[in-house]
Amino acid sequence: MTPPDDVLGYPVPIARFVARTDLAVVALQHVVAYPDGCALHLHLTVRRGTLDRSTWDGIGESHAGGFPGPTGDGLKFRVDRGSLTEVGGGASYDDRRYRGDRQLWLSPLPAGPFEFSVEWRKAGLDRTATTLDGRAITEAAKLAQPYWP
Repeated sequence: MTPPDDVLGYPVPIARFVARTDLAVVALQHVVAYPDGCALHLHLTVRRGTLDRSTWDGIGESHAGGFPGPTGDGLKFRVDRGSLTEVGGGASYDDRRYRGDRQLWLSPLPAGPFEFSVEWRKAGLDRTATTLDGRAITEAAKLAQPYWP
């Protein structure tokens, strides 16, 4: 499932670091709530620092998908309730910095607090979690408006 293409979702500001190390940052900027789910908007940044060329080149490759198998060292997102699907994003990197954005679809709407976590071992991030207010997201979904009556 994906965000509906005929509904104006309602934003919920979050502006929270989900994970932050000396080299990598994953930040959840905001959530856009819809009647049947919500879109989580993330920013990813990695600076090269002391990473060797082989590891650095693997960073750009390891972000693809966001949902590799349990043995992969690529980027992984999880929630303790509901289902996550990647619905958008992009990235670029050069010799010094990786920058990316991701949009994840969570359904169904969370009824209460839920845990969102990220792991990106290739970038030096162990699994890190934050608790989000599902009730605020569900309340915001009531303010989403269809494009046409």
